[in-house]
Amino acid sequence: MQYPQTLLDDIRAAIDIVDLVSRFVNLRKAGTGWKGLCPFHAEKTPSFTVNPRKGIFHCFGCGVGGDAFGFLMRQDRLSFPEAVRALAKTAGIALPEERGKGGDSGREELLRVMDLAARFYQQALWKPAGERARAYLEQRGIDTGIAQRFGLGYAPEGWDALLSFMRSEKVTEDALATAGLAIPRENRAGAYDRFRGRLLFPIRDLQGRVVAFGGRAFGDEQPKYLNSPETPLYTKGNLLYAADLARPTIQTQNRAFLVEGYVDCLMCHQHGFTATVAALGTAFTPAQLALLRRYCDEVVTFFDADAAGQKAAARAEELLEPTDGGMAWAVNRAGAFAGGGAFRVKVALLPAGHDPDTFLRTAGGEAFEERITAARSLLAYALDRAIVDPDGATGPRARTSAFARVSLMLAKVADAEEATALSREAATKLGVDATQLWIEAQRLQSSLRTPPTPSRSSPPTSTPPVERDLVTLLLHSTEARTLLLALLDESDDLGHASLRSIVRALKSRPDASAESLMTDLETDEARSVLSSLLVEDRESIDARVSIEQFQRRLERSQRLRRARVVSQSIAETQAKTGVTAPMHAELRTLHQESAVVYGITGGVAQSLDHGTTGSPRSSDE
Repeated sequence: MQYPQTLLDDIRAAIDIVDLVSRFVNLRKAGTGWKGLCPFHAEKTPSFTVNPRKGIFHCFGCGVGGDAFGFLMRQDRLSFPEAVRALAKTAGIALPEERGKGGDSGREELLRVMDLAARFYQQALWKPAGERARAYLEQRGIDTGIAQRFGLGYAPEGWDALLSFMRSEKVTEDALATAGLAIPRENRAGAYDRFRGRLLFPIRDLQGRVVAFGGRAFGDEQPKYLNSPETPLYTKGNLLYAADLARPTIQTQNRAFLVEGYVDCLMCHQHGFTATVAALGTAFTPAQLALLRRYCDEVVTFFDADAAGQKAAARAEELLEPTDGGMAWAVNRAGAFAGGGAFRVKVALLPAGHDPDTFLRTAGGEAFEERITAARSLLAYALDRAIVDPDGATGPRARTSAFARVSLMLAKVADAEEATALSREAATKLGVDATQLWIEAQRLQSSLRTPPTPSRSSPPTSTPPVERDLVTLLLHSTEARTLLLALLDESDDLGHASLRSIVRALKSRPDASAESLMTDLETDEARSVLSSLLVEDRESIDARVSIEQFQRRLERSQRLRRARVVSQSIAETQAKTGVTAPMHAELRTLHQESAVVYGITGGVAQSLDHGTTGSPRSSDE
């Protein structure tokens, strides 16, 4: 539905865009704004900017930008009406009654279904039928408070417990199947519950909304863990379990703890390690790594001592991709390494046979903290494997091969400070000079540099400087709008489509704040161009000189348009009537417009009367 502009402005004003974006991006203060890693394309150097006073965001890397509505639409793949409803709910602003949901993608209905399912399962856990599940929690040492905080639930035995409940809520079997909660029967109509007789762990997105479930069997049932399939709400490997609960602590401490299992994660939170997330029963993915990069600069993961080397080497591959776009190590004039914001992964070793769950229950939180303090760089474990010859060979040739393997690995380490520490460690173990390793790694690094891969969001096409300056002036100056908008013909004076869209929106609502025009624009590119014009504060600049210059330019353009119209009229009339005699009135109008244009540009026009010359006009252009 169409929402009144005043309502959209009220919602926008009530939303703290820094708080909204901070749910998904680790922002840091930078002058009057905030900066962080862009959530819409892969980057290692922050180019994503949020301006809280104007309520906008803009990425100088991929070019995307907009307001709170646009951010939520991109982040959660929402339609505009869905984003409005979500932010209105956050702001506590009532929306007018909706008569239809033509712009609704169906995502909201699926979220409602998942929320109903989560409540159903959670209530079932604390009913008599959930006794077996509660006994399992007690056996595993999971407190009632933690179980409730994480919304744990129980899927009752039987084929249609959830289906029966959902029928009373007017939810169809098709919707349940789409949400991954029911499985259609083969060769006949109907469906049955996907989860039966299992302890359920709700999987939430970064806004705390349930999008999937993980189900744990109590006995020897197979599979031991049954997870939701991929759905329109859930893509495996894109989320981290408990990220919504852990995010505030992660951002405060600038560090996250990564474990493998649901129970490991719960036990960490129960012992006060509330920055813990889990990888949802899958191998740690690049998308999950990118998610953590947005929130912190350090991740500590936990390995069984017996398997640490092998696991670390496998996960280190995610951190050892060739550096982006020619990025290389550098040292600034102060002697410190340039390019801060390094992301580091460390490994905390646990005794053989232990995982975080069992170690915390047997040794306690203090011993767990000691293991964290002693954590070693993940790359250091990969380094150890690079040093050892895979065939067990020794001698000068094996050492030369190890030198080459270590140099190549160091060349892929993006953080120069960590590469230095690793080169010293490797040099000691290889019996070589650390400087040699460093020089060889630098040489290899140049050959590994690759052009930056195109991001999903490509920057908007570049805007002509003069046109950009004109539209920026109109956005920031009320006086400019009063004097220039009437003179401006966007189809003739502006060649860039997005700038034309912005001017059309301004003409439609000349008194509107520049930020509120975001919802008037129809394309993502236009909104991104508008955000790029607004993200830099130019309101303090004296606009009077610019207004005068553009006024002369636009007056000249306007009169040239009039002259073209008159000239075209003369030609068309003569073509129709065959009259070759001059059309005095039209010619006089044409001459007058041309004379003014001459005057604006500093020329002198001949008069039609008695051969006298017109008076010259000066121009500052």
